[in-house]
Amino acid sequence: MVEMFSSKCIRPSLLRGSLGIRNSINLSKNGFEIKRYNSNLPPVLNDIFQYAGSCNITSSLQYCIEGIHDVSGLGWGATFIASAFVLRAVSSPAHIYAEKLFADRIHLTNYIHKRVIEDVGKQLNIRVKPNEAGTQLQLMTDDKKVAIATAKHIEQTTHKLLTEKKLFASRIQNLKLSTVPIWIFSSFAVRNIISGDFNPAMPGHLWLTDLMLPDPYYIMPVAVGLLGFLNMYSQKLIFPQQSNFQSKSYDVLLAVMTIAAVRIMMDLPACVSLYWLSVSVSGMVENSIIRYPKFKELIGIKRLPTDSKYPLMNLFNRKH
Repeated sequence: MVEMFSSKCIRPSLLRGSLGIRNSINLSKNGFEIKRYNSNLPPVLNDIFQYAGSCNITSSLQYCIEGIHDVSGLGWGATFIASAFVLRAVSSPAHIYAEKLFADRIHLTNYIHKRVIEDVGKQLNIRVKPNEAGTQLQLMTDDKKVAIATAKHIEQTTHKLLTEKKLFASRIQNLKLSTVPIWIFSSFAVRNIISGDFNPAMPGHLWLTDLMLPDPYYIMPVAVGLLGFLNMYSQKLIFPQQSNFQSKSYDVLLAVMTIAAVRIMMDLPACVSLYWLSVSVSGMVENSIIRYPKFKELIGIKRLPTDSKYPLMNLFNRKH
């Protein structure tokens, strides 16, 4: 969402100015005045955003969102919320398949560990018992050579079988990331709708009198950021842990993009924050449903030992 909503894309009546001029929006509510500023975009990014805003994917998503509005009769605010959940449902097969591969990976990894420990214990007459967490078996020996050799054998066998069955952690993560373009292009579709000539009316509720004005108290942008970090935290617990440079760089990039997106949304109409808040909530709902034991059984995903009957708890259980 990096400044995809430049000031020239929003109605002039909203930003009271044109791109390239440092503009401010003065909102008076209960005597509270807020000033917000918009900056120019680099030429390269401006060209990219112009293309993304007019490409066929964006046009198709815009047509779908407008279709939901026309068919349902919902207001534009409710339409953006409904669109987020509809697009989440449409993109869910990728997430479901990623969860299936992940469950297969965990089961195979645990099976290899259990089988190797049992075989080594039997061959060397070493007692075997569960670790303190009760999640894996361990050899009851002080012989470091045996422990190191066993760990190396487990690692090599696991890598070999995971490779043969194509249960790569990167493959699972890429399946999750494959839906990101949907949210990027749908954001441009929302931008096109709110900058259209017909100027849709978007009455607000509670502290928002008009969804076409920025959130005066930054509540929704901050909520989007908090949900983003919450989802990142749950994914770190759930997906195979990687300590390499690529994984750490990916985490840092996501964190920076989340913070940047929050800052950008503070200057955008509240309906944009509402849409992204709906995207974040729908993502949490999707993740909790996919990890619900009965749903897993219904679609043929192997259950994990740490699965809970309470969906929200599944988001924060470490899957090992």
